[in-house]
Amino acid sequence: MPTPVPAYPSGYRLGSGDAPLQIEAFIDLECPFSKKAWPTLLGLINREPGDRLAITAQPTILCDHRQSWDLTKTITAVADPDPLKGWKFISHLFQNRDRYNSEAFATKTHQDLWALIRTLIQEFDDTLPADQLVKDITDEGSAIASRAKTSIRYAISRGVWSTPTFFINGSEVPQLESSSTLKDWHTFLNDL
Repeated sequence: MPTPVPAYPSGYRLGSGDAPLQIEAFIDLECPFSKKAWPTLLGLINREPGDRLAITAQPTILCDHRQSWDLTKTITAVADPDPLKGWKFISHLFQNRDRYNSEAFATKTHQDLWALIRTLIQEFDDTLPADQLVKDITDEGSAIASRAKTSIRYAISRGVWSTPTFFINGSEVPQLESSSTLKDWHTFLNDL
């Protein structure tokens, strides 16, 4: 079965689509290494001119992170298609990772996760209809689930199997990883 064509591109891009440096950051919301890399990506997008560089955060899931799928749907429910809201909500989730990571959920249920997601949505923006969003997130046949699958299918099509994984102008860049600093990124980008 072919992948459905999405109504808009996968992920959450900050910066111009015409920027000469297009970075894609494939992240898993439960991944400690993705969390570690996130502040560097924020620093990079905040220090580089938007006409020179764009970064697209591509939420994906790793098979050993059972909370990631519902969290990826949550981003879709809360932020789509607003890239800035997506980045802010991803930051909010990473700040709260210790509340939903594997250790925290070792003995908890799916219902516990949905209750936490409701709380995380309310903490992020108490004007959002958290109860309705959680209801939509729990429905695997919903438009939200379908849209959330887009970034995951995209990651699979790009051969992403670990996170974070970075691409620059369509090429994977294994030299840049979760422990790479802003200086490492600037050195690499300035050498292109």
